[in-house]
Amino acid sequence: MRKIFFAAAMIAAAAACGKKEQPVPPSPAEAQAAQPAPSKNGQAKAPQAYKRTDAYFRLPSASGGEIDLASYAGRPVLLMFFTETCPFCRKAAPFIESVNKKYSDRGLAVIGICIEEDKEAPLAFAKSLGVTFPLAYDGRELSRKYRTQGVPYIYLLDRSHEKYDVWEGYDPSYDASIKSAAERLIDGKK
Repeated sequence: MRKIFFAAAMIAAAAACGKKEQPVPPSPAEAQAAQPAPSKNGQAKAPQAYKRTDAYFRLPSASGGEIDLASYAGRPVLLMFFTETCPFCRKAAPFIESVNKKYSDRGLAVIGICIEEDKEAPLAFAKSLGVTFPLAYDGRELSRKYRTQGVPYIYLLDRSHEKYDVWEGYDPSYDASIKSAAERLIDGKK
């Protein structure tokens, strides 16, 4: 009896070794992100599974819920790390808002990431500056992951959400460079 049990266990173990690991089902945000996006000619593109990069994040949204980078799959994303009272962040915000208004219809997503833990900080920032793009908060750990060295830090992620370009701090002299880089990604150029 013992030999039969041992033989059965060995056969089961050998059979299991040849099987591939079963994939983890996607989260609701990842499933939604895998939906086909319309192309320029109006036809739907084939869905692709979202591949998480080092830039991936999911943070609480100041307006409720979460901001999950996977929900922006296939789109270039402009990120700005900020704090509510940072003078250079406040100087950058109107320009970033203008980028949002100019390019969001063309596929660019813009997200602000407040490194403060308090939900009220990004809400006050948005209210005082007229910001309409999505704002996340509690992003300090993410800012470390992105290796920021203060705020503001502005990142442009390509359609695969790889880091494409970065601007440390903010100066109006960055405006043309940020727009040019965004346009290249929107137009499918690198």
